[in-house]
Amino acid sequence: MIEKCRIASCQVTAYIVSLILPTSILFIPSITSQSAGRDSWISLLIALAYGLLVAVIASKLSLRFPSETVIEYSPKILGNFLGKIVGFIYACYFYYVAYFVLRQFSTLMSIYMVKTPPWINITIITAISCYALYLGLEAICRANSIVIVLFLVTLSITILLTSNNILLENFTPMLTAPIGGIVYGALAPAAWTGECAVILMLAPFLADRKKAMRATVYAALIIFFSMLVVTLGIIGIFSAEAVSRMLFPTFSLARITQLPAMPVFERLDALVMIIWVAGATFKVITFFYAGTLAFAQLFGLASYKTLIIPSGILLISLSLVSWDSLSDLLVFSSMVFPLSINFVNLILTRLLFLFSFRNIYRRKKGVIM
Repeated sequence: MIEKCRIASCQVTAYIVSLILPTSILFIPSITSQSAGRDSWISLLIALAYGLLVAVIASKLSLRFPSETVIEYSPKILGNFLGKIVGFIYACYFYYVAYFVLRQFSTLMSIYMVKTPPWINITIITAISCYALYLGLEAICRANSIVIVLFLVTLSITILLTSNNILLENFTPMLTAPIGGIVYGALAPAAWTGECAVILMLAPFLADRKKAMRATVYAALIIFFSMLVVTLGIIGIFSAEAVSRMLFPTFSLARITQLPAMPVFERLDALVMIIWVAGATFKVITFFYAGTLAFAQLFGLASYKTLIIPSGILLISLSLVSWDSLSDLLVFSSMVFPLSINFVNLILTRLLFLFSFRNIYRRKKGVIM
C-alpha cells in the first residue's frame, strides 16, 4: 500500500463529519427553504435516508475488499478496462469536490476581506493542504479530531444562545409545501450527506476494519442532527421566507449571538468564521488527499507525494476559472453539484456493489470446480 497507517473508527467518524458539515450548514438552510419552506425538516429526513443508504452500501462494498481502496478493487469487479475508467471517475470526483470547496471558501472570505484577491485565499488554503498531505493521513486525522470538537461546541453554543429568539409561528402552518418542492429540497442535503462514501478510500486504513459501517453510519447521523438543528434554528428565528433569500444564513445567525454574562462581546460570527475556516480546510485536505492517492494508485506510482504540488496547482486553477460570479456558484451549488456527486456517491457505488456479487459468485464457483 502507498499509505501505511492505522486510524481508529472514532477518528474516521470525526473525519467524515468534518468534511461534510462545515460547508453543508453554510448552504443547506437557504437551499432547502427555497423549495420546501418551513417544511425543510422533511427534506432533511429524506436526506438522512439517502445518506444512510450510501453509508451502508459504501461500507459493505469496502468490507468485501478490506485491504484495498475503491481504485484498487474496481478492476477486480469490472475488469481491467472498465475498472480503470471507474477508478478515474472517482479520482476526478475527489478533485472536483476539492476545488468546489476552495471556491466556496474564497467566496465567503471575500465578504469579510473585500480587498483581498480571491486567489490569495485559495492559494493559502491549498498550501496548507499540501503540507498536510506530506504529513500523511494519521497526522491529518489527529488534528481533525481537535478541530471537529471545537466546531461542534461552537455550533452548539451559537444555537443555544439564540434559541430564545425562535418563534414557533415561523413553523406554522405545517405540511403546506408541495411534495415536489420537498423532494427537490432534499437533493442538496442528500448530496452532502452522501459524501460519506469517502469511506471507500478510508476503510483500508482503519485499525478495526469491521467497524467501517458503524463509523460511517454514526457520521451520517451526526451530520443529519446538526443540519436539522441549524436549519430549524435559523428558520425559527428569521422565517423560511427570509432564509430563502439569504446567502449565508448560518453566519447571519452568528451575528446576532451574544453572551448573556458578557454583553461586551458581540459579533461572535468572527469566532464561528475561524472554526468554519478550519473545518473547510480539512474538507479540502480530505478530498485533495483522496484524489491524489487515487491517481497514484491508478497509475501505479510508488508514492502519492510526487503528485501533491502539481495537483495543488491544478486545484487552484480550476477553482478560479470554473465560476464567473457568486450567482453562478449559488446556482451550481443548488442545481448541478448535488446531481453530479449523487451520480458517483450512489449510482456508481451501487453499481460496483451489485457487480461485486458476480465477483464473489465466480470465486465460489472456482473453488467448487
